[in-house]
Amino acid sequence: MSKILVPTDFSNNSYNALYYAARLFQNRECIFHLVNVCSGDNSPDKQKAKIESAQDLDAMVHRLVRDVGENTKHTFKKVSLCSDMTEGVAQYAKDHHVDLTVIGNKGKEDIKHILFGNNAMQIVREISNCPVLIVPLEIDFKKVDKIAFTSNYINPIAKENSKTLQFFCDLSDSVIVPMSIEEDKADAASEKNKADFLKEIGQKCSKEVELPVFDGKVNTILEFVDLWSIDMLCMVYYPHHFFLEFIGKGIIKELNTKLNVPFLILPHNPS
Repeated sequence: MSKILVPTDFSNNSYNALYYAARLFQNRECIFHLVNVCSGDNSPDKQKAKIESAQDLDAMVHRLVRDVGENTKHTFKKVSLCSDMTEGVAQYAKDHHVDLTVIGNKGKEDIKHILFGNNAMQIVREISNCPVLIVPLEIDFKKVDKIAFTSNYINPIAKENSKTLQFFCDLSDSVIVPMSIEEDKADAASEKNKADFLKEIGQKCSKEVELPVFDGKVNTILEFVDLWSIDMLCMVYYPHHFFLEFIGKGIIKELNTKLNVPFLILPHNPS
């Protein structure tokens, strides 16, 4: 049974992340851990906040059942936490050995909770035991036919991450589309890492797409996602190297406004 953590601030975007996950995993037995960080640990209104949070979590589940129907394969654990947002979610993911964390890319504007920005990156950095799936602003669910995997293969791709990609392929009978950006010179270690990865994913893989940088790396990725009709983009998070070329230095704001498919982020050292 898959254990899926969905942090929520009860915004439409966090609900949409849950809705997307429920549709994506509709044929799998899952327990959804719905976690709301309702107040700080030292808040004087902590008990009141927890009561209101529990009520809103109940309403969220009722809304989901109304929208997608009753699914006997799915169960829900509703949790109200009093803690720091990022630390609370990350610690919960670790303590409960969740298999996937799903977040929306926007939260309530007046509450700085789950954002595809600094807080999302903090969660990605803190949650090292499982993948994080970021669902764009209120997208409609559609079957995932193509999952693009993008890397420069500076580091080997962990076998556990290859298995995760294969698992996501099995969810929707998808194909992995490896994509790389042409570098100035070939590196023997990177070529070996790529070959090992392509061998690992085997029959789930289509022919690799290698593109030159024509308008910056981010726009190259975005153009690729659009032209190849990609349904989900996947990368491995590294504290340095390739990933931060896309996520760091303000580029995340560009992805936030332009990327219109779910973004699956795999941990560097999966547990």
